Amino acid sequence: MPAIWALSDLHLSTSGSKPMDVFGDHWGNHAERMAIAWDAAVADDDIVLTPGDFSWASKPAEAAGDFAWLGARPGHKVMVKGNHDYWWSGTQTKLAQMLPPRTHPLKKTAVSIAGVGFFGARGGDFAPLTRYGDKRTQVEVDEWLAREEHELALSIAALDRLDAEASRPRGLRICLFHYPPIPPARQASRFTPLIEAAGASFCIYGHLHGKDLGPAKVEGTFRGVTYRCASCDQIDFTPTLVTRF
Repeated sequence: MPAIWALSDLHLSTSGSKPMDVFGDHWGNHAERMAIAWDAAVADDDIVLTPGDFSWASKPAEAAGDFAWLGARPGHKVMVKGNHDYWWSGTQTKLAQMLPPRTHPLKKTAVSIAGVGFFGARGGDFAPLTRYGDKRTQVEVDEWLAREEHELALSIAALDRLDAEASRPRGLRICLFHYPPIPPARQASRFTPLIEAAGASFCIYGHLHGKDLGPAKVEGTFRGVTYRCASCDQIDFTPTLVTRF
């Protein structure tokens, strides 16, 4: 039975320009460790979700080694854009040309693989992050979140069209976010009604790092949707099983 796995925020830098061990010894040689764990767990007909911050590269050409790393891994891959994915640019056609085969970038789009539907958005922070030097006002944050809410709706509509064109009933659906889709210590947000109405069973996100996340890492099952953080350092740099189908 095929499986769906998650491993987010890979922060690859195969060029060596930005090693991750500056953020702690536990990041040492993390790309090789992830490759070993991925290859051991994932079968070729499995699906791996990697919602954002795939590569530190600023331009597609600089990410060539990171794309090669991804292409060498088994399984289908589904991704959304993270806040550090500066290489991500251009149309869906251009993205498809630069990424390895069987890699599906979602932005206002959706994909169905073996009858499982995937949709999502990058999302955003729910309050100005002044402690990180973010100078956005609350009005700007609200505008940002509204744009992401609109893109989420477009992605869901795209998946609905795929199902309609294939004349298939709604099956298993999974939502991808980069930022946490729910504010700290909450169980709902402006995004959750859309995710619920779309029929998602899971919502997988990343972005969060560190040992002491406190309420920022919102996980659990709320109104039928199971939310899980898959940032690689939160799951020992090993793909975590989401479900089998």
